[in-house]
Amino acid sequence: MASKPPTDFDAIADALYVLAPTAFTAARNERADEVKKSDPQLAKAIRALHRPTVAAWAANLLAHRHHDLVGQLMELGQALREAQEHLAGEQLRGLADQRRRLVRALTEQAGRDAAAAGHPLASDAVADLDRTLSAALADPDAARALAEGRLTAALEPPLWPVAAPHRTEAGHPDVSTDVGAGPDTGTPPARRRPAAERRSHRASAADAPPGDRQDAAARAEREWERKREKARIAVAAAEQAEREAADRAAEAERELRSARASRQRAQDEADHAEAALVQARERDDRARDALARADEQVRAADDAVHEARHRAARSRESAREAADLLLRLEGDRSGNRGGLAG
Repeated sequence: MASKPPTDFDAIADALYVLAPTAFTAARNERADEVKKSDPQLAKAIRALHRPTVAAWAANLLAHRHHDLVGQLMELGQALREAQEHLAGEQLRGLADQRRRLVRALTEQAGRDAAAAGHPLASDAVADLDRTLSAALADPDAARALAEGRLTAALEPPLWPVAAPHRTEAGHPDVSTDVGAGPDTGTPPARRRPAAERRSHRASAADAPPGDRQDAAARAEREWERKREKARIAVAAAEQAEREAADRAAEAERELRSARASRQRAQDEADHAEAALVQARERDDRARDALARADEQVRAADDAVHEARHRAARSRESAREAADLLLRLEGDRSGNRGGLAG
């Protein structure tokens, strides 16, 4: 007996978001209609679910079918953020290699799942999926959204690679020490206003006693150096991401050239096969014509044999008749001689 469909919102949403986008809307409306009488609020919540893009659907498949890989992505993202926070440049370089391998593994797995479902990923969907995975690596909230498996659109990574911001005692982000906390210009404060920050620290130190001013100046200098180092690592991470994107673009270009070459070979083989088929059909036509002529010759020869046999039979009959006539004539001649002698 078939199992009853789930009536829990989470179970329904999970089931819908692994459906291909082309099937999502009809299935969503059908589920909403099924529960409309028994639970109008649930029906309303279901109908409010948005259809995912192809890239979001592929990411949702990863979340629902490959928890281990998505878990590795979340752990790697945390490690990358911690390494950047502690200015661990050597560790960042090693983690960047892991990042490249894991993102590629996830993208390839999503491509296989989508193709198996009858919806191979186009190049733009692959690019959107790659950005979604990069966003999950950079942002814990994006990682949790990916793991939930209900994305409706691709996630966008931060404009600037950042570590997790420091928190004040009240729990709010401390933008003064956050490399990526600047306005929407995409330029980190540590690189955008280093001189202004240093002047601000020096002005504050000028109002303190001499000993405190020296300590304050030293602290300000160390703080500025820390921010500059963090910005330097952020730049290195951005350059690494740019190199990886260039590598992926080059690889995609090689795959495109290979696919075009394969298509040309297949076209050439098809042309050769078509030409061979035409030649085979021509040979078949010639053979059929030769067979027809041979059949005609056989029939003509058979008719000639029958005619020859008929003439031979008539000749034998004529020969017998002539022999009988000769015998009669000889007999008549002997009788006549005997009569004369008597």
